[in-house]
Amino acid sequence: MTHKLPDVFSKNRSEETNEDIWSDFVVPPFLNDLGIKTQSKAIVIIGGRGCGKTTLLRYFCHATQFSPRRANVPQAELAHIGLYWRADTNFLNSFAGGGQGPETWRAAFEHVLACELGKEIIQAVRNLNCNPDRQHAYGKIEELDLEALQDFDETLGRTLHELERALQKNRRKLSIWLNNIDVVPRPIFLPAQTFLKALVETLQVQLPYLSDSTFAVFIDEYENLRIEQQKFINGMLKHGEPPLLYNIAMKRNGWHTTQTLGSESIQVISDYREIDLEGEVAKDFDLFAAELLFFRLAEHAPYLLDKLPIIPEQLRSIDQIELRYKNRDYRDRVIGAAEALLPRTTDRGAAKAILADRRLRDSLIDKIHGALLKRRSVIVPSNFIDDNYPEASVLMSALLCRPREDPDRLLTEFEALKTGRGGRLSPTGDLVGNNLFGCVNAIYIDARRESILFSGFTSLTLISRANIRYLLELIHRIFKIFESAENFELPVVPPDVQAKAVKDASELILGTVSGQGVNGPQLLNLAQCLGSIFLERHRSDRQSEPEINHFTLSSGDINDRLRMYIREAEKWSVLYVSRETKMKSPGAIDDDYILNPIFSPYFQISFRKKRSLSISAAQLLEMLEGDQRARDSLVREFSRQGNGGDDHPDLFDEAGS
Repeated sequence: MTHKLPDVFSKNRSEETNEDIWSDFVVPPFLNDLGIKTQSKAIVIIGGRGCGKTTLLRYFCHATQFSPRRANVPQAELAHIGLYWRADTNFLNSFAGGGQGPETWRAAFEHVLACELGKEIIQAVRNLNCNPDRQHAYGKIEELDLEALQDFDETLGRTLHELERALQKNRRKLSIWLNNIDVVPRPIFLPAQTFLKALVETLQVQLPYLSDSTFAVFIDEYENLRIEQQKFINGMLKHGEPPLLYNIAMKRNGWHTTQTLGSESIQVISDYREIDLEGEVAKDFDLFAAELLFFRLAEHAPYLLDKLPIIPEQLRSIDQIELRYKNRDYRDRVIGAAEALLPRTTDRGAAKAILADRRLRDSLIDKIHGALLKRRSVIVPSNFIDDNYPEASVLMSALLCRPREDPDRLLTEFEALKTGRGGRLSPTGDLVGNNLFGCVNAIYIDARRESILFSGFTSLTLISRANIRYLLELIHRIFKIFESAENFELPVVPPDVQAKAVKDASELILGTVSGQGVNGPQLLNLAQCLGSIFLERHRSDRQSEPEINHFTLSSGDINDRLRMYIREAEKWSVLYVSRETKMKSPGAIDDDYILNPIFSPYFQISFRKKRSLSISAAQLLEMLEGDQRARDSLVREFSRQGNGGDDHPDLFDEAGS
């Protein structure tokens, strides 16, 4: 079955796919470095929305590792059997009150774990024996006698099938009790850790091929658990040992507590090993993103297979990682093909496009004309524009607004450039390199056009910031707007089409922020206010500090409330936090707070980390909690700082980061 190109990239959440992803998983370069299959202690996987946590967990769990689509499952694969469970926010948040004490709710939570993970263990055994060949190699599940488990509850049955049905029934009884807590007797609650360990040990005794297996539980969306539930899980992480280990995956800052139900706390290194999945994905994201792009095309548009630079089977194989990531020719070929499919327009190319487009050229002329009027210069704007020197021509829109620059001297330098004498206006000089992006972008903003600077495969990888979900959404939107006729060739999507699609996707993703946690509305206020401030600074006539897209906290106390908001903004990937490398004012806190670049196309601000803005703690809190009038006032205040007052120091000698 073939699909239209937009449909190929429409599914960007692992929840939209099957649990078995054996044939759909592109093996990332870092997979062997994670040490998941050889773990001896708990693992905590941390990463933002869309970085691939759930997909990674599902790959390591039994539905995929024992997939019917896998040709064979060697005995060595049974050493580590993954069990997946995702916390149900609505259901588990009901485990409080109702006239019941905390001990009852803890026991109820244990019961949920026992039922759900017990069913996972059973399903793992079934998946391992899913066909006659596997049953011949392993088998004997019909001979199982699980009578020992009836010590926990006499209704559990003796066969695997009876136990599975009993656990399903117990789970339903719990739901009925929760909805009728005053009239329905409390069901028998199974003790999670003791029951699950007994189940595993019973299976290991009767199924010799499982005798050396470690069952590894992966609890997804750990941050959605209540505090007391996290405490219980923390204890399981701390005290887990083969044959039953516990792991969690969560968003950054997902801990409500690191305490256990006892007096101990869980500690990194001693009790668990941490994997920063976003950091791992970012290490070689360009190549991985290009492979994923072509893998999706190969799977869903097979008529293009002979046109693609990848072999799907290689991308599914752990043994082929070095062949892919240590091969310079392969890298250049795959990334080059992605850039050919989604070509990029550089700032120099965009400057040339501005002069070739009547509407954009008029905007440039208007900016130069306005600057000359303010400087009371009689030079006509056309003297500063030459189609053969688009970079210098576009740069004039900003240089003529700077008090330190003299229009007559600039005209002399421009004439020198045209006669081959180079100088500051040389296309390869620092003046152009540090300022052209901002000048180009400002002209597009004034003309109310989507900037083609937001085009190109490489730009998409920077805008998505190693977020696989965002990358797929951007590509989906591009192909949704651009649907070429089916000529059995790879399309080439024009930069202007990409720019419109990327802005649409950015706007859509920005709109989802309000639903991200209980503080979603405040986080949306923050993103919109920061984006508007950065937009106004990008529109600055002088462009003396171009490409501002992050900030530092320069003054004021960070109280608990503001600290909570910052943690939430980082948790939901509205902001990223990094150590500042350039101190711009005395006493500034040494953290950079970066607005997620996925929002940059909507606001038409740079997705490159260049310049920072100093914001006080009080101003940041106003952005979060202030009304619309207060936030508009902040935008105007920061806009005036960018266009008026004392001139900013020249930054032309600073290398771009």
